[in-house]
Amino acid sequence: MNNTLSDTLTCLPKDFQGTELGEGQLSDQQKVKLVNLGMMTPLSNTLTYDFEQMTLDTSPKESVVNNKYCENIDTINEQEENKYKLQKYQSFKVPKEQIRKSPKRKTCQPQHTLAFWDISEQNQETQIDQQSPDTTQMNAQTLKFIKELWNSDKNETEQFKDIVESKIQYQNQPLVDYHSPIYEPDIEMDLYITNLVDQLWGNQIISRKLQKMLESGSNDQKELIVQKLERVTPQIQKDIFGNYVVQKVFECTNNTLQFRMFNKLKPHFYDLSKNTFGCRVMQKLIEYTYNRNDLQNIVLQQLQSNIRTLIYDLNGNYVIFKMLETYDKLKMEFMIPIVEESFNYMAQQIYGCKIIHKIIQQYSQQQITKIIRLSVSNYNILSQTEYGNYVLQHILQFWIPSQEKAYLVQLVLQQFFQLSINKYASNTVERALEALGKQELISIMKWLLCRSPNQYTSNFVVLANHQYANYVIKKFLVLSDHNVLKFISDHLYQNQSEQTAIKSTVHGQRIKSFLEKQIQHWA
Repeated sequence: MNNTLSDTLTCLPKDFQGTELGEGQLSDQQKVKLVNLGMMTPLSNTLTYDFEQMTLDTSPKESVVNNKYCENIDTINEQEENKYKLQKYQSFKVPKEQIRKSPKRKTCQPQHTLAFWDISEQNQETQIDQQSPDTTQMNAQTLKFIKELWNSDKNETEQFKDIVESKIQYQNQPLVDYHSPIYEPDIEMDLYITNLVDQLWGNQIISRKLQKMLESGSNDQKELIVQKLERVTPQIQKDIFGNYVVQKVFECTNNTLQFRMFNKLKPHFYDLSKNTFGCRVMQKLIEYTYNRNDLQNIVLQQLQSNIRTLIYDLNGNYVIFKMLETYDKLKMEFMIPIVEESFNYMAQQIYGCKIIHKIIQQYSQQQITKIIRLSVSNYNILSQTEYGNYVLQHILQFWIPSQEKAYLVQLVLQQFFQLSINKYASNTVERALEALGKQELISIMKWLLCRSPNQYTSNFVVLANHQYANYVIKKFLVLSDHNVLKFISDHLYQNQSEQTAIKSTVHGQRIKSFLEKQIQHWA
């Protein structure tokens, strides 16, 4: 029977030996054919169905046995995974005698392991011994170095040098070759200063740190800072906080480092002079060249061709003024014709007027006669501008007696009332009063006690009550003698209307009180 069935199966077409769905599975058409051949019985039909279900359905069955079986498998997998993690953890565990103790906190303890696995101390030591001898030696010597550094009062650099001198072996070799050209004892400081300079841009805190190091640091630290600053020149000189560090270089370092920075900045003198923060570095550099003719000539050579541009620049004025203050006047004599050409602009500009002041102070009358004449001819405009009035004040206060000065005083007195009530010109009138003699002051007093046609009180009361002119009256009372003061006081007491008018304002009350004090002072 079996032979017949096997012979029959081998004789069947290939369609009955397998399907495209999988080996051993029969399609519906194959089942019909087998029934027709008499080879498909109810029993074989049931077995075929069960076989298909077992082969096709691979999902876990909903039986209690299967559930327990799956749980056991998962638990074993987790246990193996935890065991592997524990072994890996124990391989990095530090023995108790090598644990560093902190004086501020409790003793550092290793983390607790999983409670599920209870491994004895012998197993831990066995696992540590299984490491390579090189690794054990490295860990022991490293921990020994850390422990000695922690317990000692020395810093890291001193402790490191002690270890090198004692020739501690690391992996059967010297720890550091002290005489090696690769060895750099200040590598940490080099990296630290490099990091500071890289973060200096716009950082006020780091700028102060570097300034402190330049003030009180060692020569090596100062040289490192200059070396790092040279790499970012001239950008760092134009930084809002970086320029202060460069200024400290010219204040607190030796001549060698200062000269190095000077040479590094030499091609950039003009650009720095026009920059808001760079001009501060240039002023400090000019102070550094004081009494050094060779360096002064280098600065003048770089800037002299662009002096006219710097005069019209808001920041360049600072640099020119510092040169006039620091350098010999013979070297700066070339500035006089340039100022004469730009007088109208410079006299009304904040630092331009200071340059004119400096030139008037330093040079002789023959050298600056043209500048004085320009000032007198434009007195009406200059006296009423914010900075031009300072040029006239400077001439009236410091200029030697001359025809130009006398003519300027006469021009101011001719417009005494109009200039006195002006905010800026009132300062020029005060300086003109200082240049007058006793007889001229008496003439001014007579004019003050007169009454103009359109006024109900005298010029003295009108100007005393004015917010700007009261300063002119006060200056006049300071310069007057006892007779003039007494005459003015009697005039006020004899005219009740003027006495009432001068008390009507705060400014007038102050002038009257000051007049009484001056009379008591002379008495």
